[in-house]
Amino acid sequence: MSPYDDVQVAWKTLSRDGHIGLSDAVRIVVAAANSGSGRRALAERLAGASNEILIDEDAFSYLRIGRDLPVPPGVQDNRADEYFRTRFYTGTRLSRTHHVETPRELLYFNFKVVMLTGTLDDVAGVREQMRGSGYDPVIARMWGSEKAIGIIMVNEFRDTTFGPYNEVIFMATVVPAASPESAKAVEYVNALSLQTPLDRGGTTYVFKLWLDELSAIDGGNDFLGTNKELGCFRFGDRSDGAREFRSWDRELKALVSGVVPGAISADAARAIEAAYRAAAASAGTDVPASSVTTIPVASRPDRDVGKPACKWSFAVDWRKTALAEVTPSQVGLRFGDAEWARRFGGFGFTPALSFYSPSGVGQIYRTAGGCPSISDGA
Repeated sequence: MSPYDDVQVAWKTLSRDGHIGLSDAVRIVVAAANSGSGRRALAERLAGASNEILIDEDAFSYLRIGRDLPVPPGVQDNRADEYFRTRFYTGTRLSRTHHVETPRELLYFNFKVVMLTGTLDDVAGVREQMRGSGYDPVIARMWGSEKAIGIIMVNEFRDTTFGPYNEVIFMATVVPAASPESAKAVEYVNALSLQTPLDRGGTTYVFKLWLDELSAIDGGNDFLGTNKELGCFRFGDRSDGAREFRSWDRELKALVSGVVPGAISADAARAIEAAYRAAAASAGTDVPASSVTTIPVASRPDRDVGKPACKWSFAVDWRKTALAEVTPSQVGLRFGDAEWARRFGGFGFTPALSFYSPSGVGQIYRTAGGCPSISDGA
């Protein structure tokens, strides 16, 4: 039989008791065989109101994902993961900018993420770039000088409700401008001091993002107030486990390239744990005991400098991680000649801390009341 017929048979068999739970939904999606005809059968079954009343909410979400999104080849399927038992997908909407189908719920089933955290010398330049946003940069006080905190994020999103795509982001660590002065600075003990502002509730301020998928670009720009543009990327894992990355903007001008550790030794892990405890003790924070976290985000397009930023959040379960202190020579970071590469590089970014997650899951969601000028498309 064809996958279309297999879905029909599986549905009839599993719905005889008047109920479709998640385990039933998994068997039905397996019958669809990640094929066009199988997804067509799923669409027909989910279109009927009489069928809808049989299906549990988490099972309905899983079936919709199977209907709309092929599983990318060679990628572990985490769509029925416990993380998504309360994070549901309901379907798509048309984006405003290019009228392409974008998901209503931004779910990330399988990703590799690199974060390089470091210092930015040009505090005044960073502050000017976020002028009027409602946020101030967090200052790292170190050896008689003050520096802002910068982050470069390199994302390989292997399976999402947008489909697979890649991304590079330039960010800074900030807090709302109305925060007490004590929240706007941290004493530098070691590289982990640059992480502690996020541990105590700080926000990441997104300067610029590049992606290679139009739906994801529109999804961010139209519904989250982001600053996304088209880019292209080359990521790879070396034999020693290190993660390499290269990136270019839409004009094929170089953005940023480098390499980060993909794994660390047991001795290095103990050393970084001790450094984290020392930094946390100085900052009055706790060392995270879980791989699950939520990172507040603020963003706005370049044209909106001087206007308030939009607020949203990235909730994640990093799963396995590699955290390490790094020197500039270890990561070999190079900024290219693209406009924003020169701008962010001109802030004087010096990497100090690398973070790598080879297999995580997550969700992006709007913060209530955070983007009053952005339509949700509902």
